[in-house]
Amino acid sequence: MRPLEITVVKAGTEEELCSNIRSALARGLPELTLAPIKHDGNIVLVASGWSMPDCIDEIKAHRKAGRPIVAIKAAHDFLVENGVEPDLWINLDPRDRTSGIQRLNDHTVYMPASRCPPSTFEHLKGRKILLWHSWAEGPEMEAIGPNKIAVGGGTTSGLRAINIGYLLGFRNFIMYGYDSCNSPAGIKRFTGEASGPTVDVYVGGHAGKKFTCNAAMAQQANEFQKLFEVMADITLDVRGPGLIAEIMRIRTERMAA
Repeated sequence: MRPLEITVVKAGTEEELCSNIRSALARGLPELTLAPIKHDGNIVLVASGWSMPDCIDEIKAHRKAGRPIVAIKAAHDFLVENGVEPDLWINLDPRDRTSGIQRLNDHTVYMPASRCPPSTFEHLKGRKILLWHSWAEGPEMEAIGPNKIAVGGGTTSGLRAINIGYLLGFRNFIMYGYDSCNSPAGIKRFTGEASGPTVDVYVGGHAGKKFTCNAAMAQQANEFQKLFEVMADITLDVRGPGLIAEIMRIRTERMAA
């Protein structure tokens, strides 16, 4: 798939992001560190794409098998409502996304990035929180300060979740809701939101399967393909009928050829 030329406007000004980071650091929360985790080598990442609810029975089966379940942003409340309290919740967004974590619980470890707004941390008071830092060029790194682990790897919470899992020792990722495209009805998330202006993306050239995406979705799909350049030993099992699943299908076919 040929990389798209996409310009994405970053959420939050540098001043806002640095202010959020300093506010988060001042709270004295425990931070993400490199440490082994007991697991069978698999981790389940659940994002908010439109296809995710159709896979809830599979997600429940992973919980029964003892695999860690990671909720990304608004997927949290859907999972809790369906009897799956996530092991981890991950959010990179500097905007207030607390509407998706109204069903807080004592099982989940909540992992907001330091660039998340103070309202996120206020909402999570009294819960288990593990702070992490997002790598970015420029003033954000100065705000984070020296001797801190900063996690890079893409512009979305879903992509950073892969990098966090990799740092924690996971190599096999089972992924739900990573559609990175609109549904046939024009919906971008399971919550029913429309995506706004879109572009058509063809996987495998113009003769390939067509997907409709907004700029952020197309950017995520581009960045997703770079994972294999830096994590050669990673295995990604992307479920659902979305753009990223199709990219993985084509990649697998070409590698087998």
